[in-house]
Amino acid sequence: MREKPVNLWPLAFCIAVSLSCSLGSQNRGSGDGQSRDGNSSNRSSDSGGSGLAGSTWKGTFKCDNGEELQANYRFAESGNPIYEYQTKSGAREVELSEPGQSFRFVPPGGGVNSIVLDSITVSPESISHTMTISHEQTSGGTLDQSSSTINSEARLSGEELDVEFTVRSQGTLSQPGIMAPGEASTVVCRGKLRR
Repeated sequence: MREKPVNLWPLAFCIAVSLSCSLGSQNRGSGDGQSRDGNSSNRSSDSGGSGLAGSTWKGTFKCDNGEELQANYRFAESGNPIYEYQTKSGAREVELSEPGQSFRFVPPGGGVNSIVLDSITVSPESISHTMTISHEQTSGGTLDQSSSTINSEARLSGEELDVEFTVRSQGTLSQPGIMAPGEASTVVCRGKLRR
């Protein structure tokens, strides 16, 4: 049995910020195009330049574990965040809209990722949401399971978007008659993004 489960927190980071995410080892190739999933929200939001609706924000997140990650925040015209993700067959995207929304996909590295939007609150100048993600993969008779909960808050502050999120993760390895839980971890990241 391997000594520790797959590190899920970088994936959780990408999901926390709801968008295209640059992780050094990931290839964001063209794939087979994008599809839009999910339903648009009926929430109203300002569509002008002063709000989040229809905008894209870029910047660097600094995390309390010493990592720095580049990412983009994208918002649909409804004001809801758009999450882009890589599947084994190419890039996809989904507009995050309502609590209980869920989807599953096979990532490029194999296994299955499951994502559930636990809560979301959207206003013209802020967004907060909580998500749960899990990953399952089997290799050589060992089942590798990881789960993360992500709490994210973003708020306009002048010309910048202040973002803070917390990722709480834990993994478990199991074989028939054996279960080895991994250590729980918490990572907090903060960033100031610009259009």
